[in-house]
Amino acid sequence: MQVRHLSDEFIKQSNEKLLKKQLELQSEINLLKSEDPYLSSGRDTDNSDQLDEAMEEDSVKENIDVKVLALEKSLDQVEKALAKIEEGTYGICEITGDPIDMARLEAYPEATTAVDE
Repeated sequence: MQVRHLSDEFIKQSNEKLLKKQLELQSEINLLKSEDPYLSSGRDTDNSDQLDEAMEEDSVKENIDVKVLALEKSLDQVEKALAKIEEGTYGICEITGDPIDMARLEAYPEATTAVDE
């Protein structure tokens, strides 16, 4: 494995960006979950009088689930990068062990590989 090639200042800035992004993603996930029609207070399983209303509710639920899943995947990647900072391996490709290009880390601070996998 390579030694870290990034300055302490760059790592500090990356950590701050990642923490900010982590909070933003968590907030977005919580907001979407609060809009989930299946989790509405007072909702019964058969509360819809019309088939169209039930289908619309199902469609909204599915759309929210897809968005939440994508956001959770992004959040996982951010948390993985934060763990790499804690371990002292941030900026090192987890596949090849080579340094990740600084330009890639600047554009995508949650990168843990030198290329998209």
